[in-house]
Amino acid sequence: MKKIIFIFCVITAACQQESNIPQQKLALENMQQMPNHTSWNFSMVFMDSSRTKTKLSAKLARVYEQRQETLLDTNVVVEFMNENSKRVAILTADSAKVDDKTRNMFAYGKVKVVSDSTHTTMTTTLLMWNNQTQKLTTTEKVHIVSPSEVIDGTGMESDQYLKNYKIFKVSGIKNP
Repeated sequence: MKKIIFIFCVITAACQQESNIPQQKLALENMQQMPNHTSWNFSMVFMDSSRTKTKLSAKLARVYEQRQETLLDTNVVVEFMNENSKRVAILTADSAKVDDKTRNMFAYGKVKVVSDSTHTTMTTTLLMWNNQTQKLTTTEKVHIVSPSEVIDGTGMESDQYLKNYKIFKVSGIKNP
């Protein structure tokens, strides 16, 4: 009888240890889903030597080191600067995701880019900024208003100043 109780205890203990493994794994996965850093009223300046290239701000920033990404929420603002560190365009969005490896950014929601130099405005719901090429792209619908025309379409590529842009599928053009 003692052998049966002993064997039952060993089996029960082994089952309990095995059942803890999924819980431990789940706890580890949940920890990986949590940000490593959280910052309210976040702002960051990107520089090259002594020149300011870009200013980035948001109401909330969450950094996920393991995933190598930063999520920005509420009032995302990106200011693009020229070679004299003077602002030439501003991007606003509801939220954004930054790939911390490539520094590429995906802006979501009500996305708007306003060029100070060309007085052109572009709106869309999803916009990608490629850090390496310094280009803005989207596959979504776009609405562009410039001093000379109003264009609607789907898909677009542009420099970050909205000086040189092309729309892939134009659906309407008007003169203002």
